[in-house]
Amino acid sequence: MTQQKLWKVQELSTNGWTSIDPQSDNLTKEQCDRWLNTYMDDGIAPDRLRAVPSLHPDDGLQSLEQNRV
Repeated sequence: MTQQKLWKVQELSTNGWTSIDPQSDNLTKEQCDRWLNTYMDDGIAPDRLRAVPSLHPDDGLQSLEQNRV
């Protein structure tokens, strides 16, 4: 049995690509598509949104970790 790939929705912000909301993490492809449409319906430009595998790190987290050193 293969495990289903999970996705999360990220938005381009001043910290780079970051997750918008924990509710839009660990989603099936169908759920992710619905969240993307919801965000666009709420006025977020499509070029500021993307879907990535749920294990993909946020740019914002990477920059925070680099600043701690």
